[in-house]
Amino acid sequence: MKNSLNNKKLNDFELDFVAGGTLTQVNELADAFAKKGGTFGEIVGEVHGALSSKTGVVGPLNILLREAVGKGLNQLGISHDLSVGALGTGFMSKDNKYSYKGKSISHADVLKMIADAKVA
Repeated sequence: MKNSLNNKKLNDFELDFVAGGTLTQVNELADAFAKKGGTFGEIVGEVHGALSSKTGVVGPLNILLREAVGKGLNQLGISHDLSVGALGTGFMSKDNKYSYKGKSISHADVLKMIADAKVA
């Protein structure tokens, strides 16, 4: 019996509406920093906690969260291009990109580097 499903790839516009994506990755990075602790982890944790309780200002807080996470990545020597979409809403976000010492690395690699980092 032949499978009659019509398999179709989503285009970039359609992918912008899929749950998860780059904003989810920024939140995962924030969680990793917050779990790590230290002064920076506490700051990121506070911003991330504010997102959970302030639904009306999520977009601007996502932008602040992206900036805080970016500073943490800079401290680890990780170059990055983090996207939270238009006005921090996740809409029309681009793929997050990371590199370390000039080589492209994955999101999973970044999470591992955060977990392995020494806390000040």
